[in-house]
Amino acid sequence: MLEKVRKLCDKYYDEMAAFREHLHQYPELSFEEFETAKKVCAFLDKYKIPYKNSIAKTGILATIKGKKEGKCVLLRADMDALPVEEDTKLAYSSKIKGKMHACGHDGHTSGLLGAALILNELKDEFSGTVKIMFQPAEENGGGAKPMIDEGILENPKVDAVFGCHLWGPMLENTAQIVSGEMMAGVDVFDLEFIGKGGHGAHPHTTIDALLMGARFVNNIQAVVSRRIKPVEAGVITVGKIEAGTTYNIIPEKSKLQGTVRFLNDETQSILQKSIEDTAKAVALEFGGDYELKYKREYPPLINDEAMAIVARKAFAKVLGEQNLINNAKPDMGAEDFAFLTRARQGAYVFVGISKDLNNPALHHSPHFSWDTKNIKNLMQGDAMMALEFLNS
Repeated sequence: MLEKVRKLCDKYYDEMAAFREHLHQYPELSFEEFETAKKVCAFLDKYKIPYKNSIAKTGILATIKGKKEGKCVLLRADMDALPVEEDTKLAYSSKIKGKMHACGHDGHTSGLLGAALILNELKDEFSGTVKIMFQPAEENGGGAKPMIDEGILENPKVDAVFGCHLWGPMLENTAQIVSGEMMAGVDVFDLEFIGKGGHGAHPHTTIDALLMGARFVNNIQAVVSRRIKPVEAGVITVGKIEAGTTYNIIPEKSKLQGTVRFLNDETQSILQKSIEDTAKAVALEFGGDYELKYKREYPPLINDEAMAIVARKAFAKVLGEQNLINNAKPDMGAEDFAFLTRARQGAYVFVGISKDLNNPALHHSPHFSWDTKNIKNLMQGDAMMALEFLNS
């Protein structure tokens, strides 16, 4: 079967490479992937693959049925870009000012579409159903959950889910497949301290909201080091602070924004409660007030052990066993593929794209670039994971 997959990959590669480079020139942000979705649907129409579109606004679910009834597997790719001004000097650089495919989703989309074309030609050689999920808004807002809420895991019921991410910290032609914790969960918070403004020369007549914000930032850093088990992972980062208008006015308000990362629900609960308690304590200490908006974003991404084995078998055939990384620490980045692995057994795979780890492809950077040929590994890897699962 691998040789057939390779030949079909070669057959469709030029078309998918051109498609990837087109997507790269015309990036669209989260829940704005209208033209990207139209292009995907045009290919599905061309090759007579049935689909449903406009799921969760711009999402698409294609379906490929095998020769007879069997299990059902879902493969997923994300389609959205980032609000980044590209500076790569590529011939196919973004033509849209302030927008760029700076995380590889153009590759994910074209690679999965190529896998769909491969599987469509092989549908008489497997039993069961393959669902192909093109998802909006992985970067901002999370398109996976609303697509799940609209029923993509039913009729027929999906038994397993698989996905891939092109990964800059790894060399080309390698893949990382781990069992268990793969990527962190993420929450975000907006915090405002409310004091009493006044003259910088008369601090005793004020309640300094800037000082409250600074005290919070300092105190919250003790949470990870003193409240989380040393063998567990947790992150609280305050990435934005706004306060004041000029040098001699003590501000009435300070605003902070931050992100929280964790690998299990117990750690998440500790971190959230600690943020709430610390904000309250700081406001009480200074005699001010506070408003906290805490939002749950994505849960941790946990690979199922059995499905990780399926993914390893597939990528070992594509890349060679020696090019697989099976034991690695979780990455504290987040991925809304986690909603899929919470709903069904599944596995997520990092696929390397860097030629030199001393100068790796840096995600979310204006200089992020990688060789289009790497979509071959996605085309073959996605197809082989589906076949490995359905035929097991």
